[in-house]
Amino acid sequence: MGANNRARRAAKSKARQQARREHAQRDHGQRDRSGRVSGGATGGTGGNSYGGRQHDHDTYDFNDPFARERILTEQVDALWHEVYGAVSRDRSSEPARRRLAQLDASAVNRGAERLLLLQIDQVWAHGWQPAELVRHVTRVTKNRTTRDAVSALVAADYLRRPPTSIDARWRAQIESLDIVQGATTRDWITTALRGAATRAEALLSISETFATLRLGRLDVLIPPPGADSSTTWPPGGGAVAPDTAADPVIERVRNLLAKAESTEFEAEAAAFTAKAQELIVRHAIDQAMLTAGDRRSPEDRPVAIRVFVDAPYADAKSLLLQMIARQSRCRTVFLTGLDMSTVVGFPADVAAVHVLFTSLLVQAQAALNNAARTAAPGTRTRSAGFRAAFYQAFAQRIDERLSEASKHAADAAAAEYGDAFLPVLAGRQQEVDDLFNDRFTNLTSGSMRRSYDRAGWASGQLAADTAKLHRGDLTDEATDDPTPPEPAALRPFSDNQWS
Repeated sequence: MGANNRARRAAKSKARQQARREHAQRDHGQRDRSGRVSGGATGGTGGNSYGGRQHDHDTYDFNDPFARERILTEQVDALWHEVYGAVSRDRSSEPARRRLAQLDASAVNRGAERLLLLQIDQVWAHGWQPAELVRHVTRVTKNRTTRDAVSALVAADYLRRPPTSIDARWRAQIESLDIVQGATTRDWITTALRGAATRAEALLSISETFATLRLGRLDVLIPPPGADSSTTWPPGGGAVAPDTAADPVIERVRNLLAKAESTEFEAEAAAFTAKAQELIVRHAIDQAMLTAGDRRSPEDRPVAIRVFVDAPYADAKSLLLQMIARQSRCRTVFLTGLDMSTVVGFPADVAAVHVLFTSLLVQAQAALNNAARTAAPGTRTRSAGFRAAFYQAFAQRIDERLSEASKHAADAAAAEYGDAFLPVLAGRQQEVDDLFNDRFTNLTSGSMRRSYDRAGWASGQLAADTAKLHRGDLTDEATDDPTPPEPAALRPFSDNQWS
């Protein structure tokens, strides 16, 4: 090889070495005379707006594995914050995800876990509860990997908390989700990402998880892990389901409604449901009298819960909930876009409203299915118009039936208490109204779009008539052997029903 060729090769080799040194300096800072690298892990000056920071006075020895890990961790965290910032501003996170794909997958996944755990702290502080979050994610995304990531996140967050820092109601929701068994506090995102076909798809799912967890504020009804009751609304952090033994009357109501849901005979279901409603009303009166005056405990105050009102026909179902609540001296507000309603009332009343609403939805669905089987030929029982009209008519007629049942129960209570219970109930109702009106000052009301499907409306009325709730439907032994009532005659149509 000639001297000129050797010189050219040496020059090229020197240039390549210089380029590598410059590349390392851009990525990791300026190298000092001792062979160490100083400066920020991501280059540039100053901090970044997502929590990243520069290390103008730190030094890294590339021969030290801990230094290399620290550099990688800071690179990963900075890029994940870049992803989070992009989705927060509805911009593409693809550039940052492409760079993350070039780094060690385990380090990238651990970085995602760190940021997601920080994000879920904010979600809890904004009032969301575990069951609400998992349900919301299921509603808004079809990405199974994103759903799995959120469930794994909720489980990991729960497992990292001291048991004494978790409210009993919070723990009950976690247990109902059945997500803790097999869950871990480390590498949980790696497990959740197994459904992703490619690394790029996995990183996109994490990005979508960040976006999905950007949620608005709700009232803090249950103190999040580590928080106390001072953070909750209503003040005092009252519990619908306290740690003490379950209310035996509510349990009896629950059992009656379970029988109503399981029977194939509509008349029998009506008898069980009617008995349950009378128990609810009488229990509320007895509870009010027991806690009246000086006998009232500090825990006997209005509380609030959120109830799921699932689509389809969430508007009509929320109307049914509102009517049930009104008959139990509770107030409701429908959270548009979230398919949930907040229910405010005294603990036993709120619990009864939730139980009865859940059962009536089951019974309404059973009646709707039966109407589809027995409808006249040509009736479009599966159409949206038919089903919307069904639920609207069902809710309207149930309101009438509940009002009748409440009156019968009040008449029975008057035989024992006289008129003494009336001002007590009125006072409790006023407490609920005051709390509700003080909190929800900017409510808007709108008319629900009325469905004009005549067959659906008639079927809904008939279903509610069959489930009508008044004392005459029942004997004293209705709990175990209800006497099936005869279905009421279908009320004739009037013009104002369609206005």
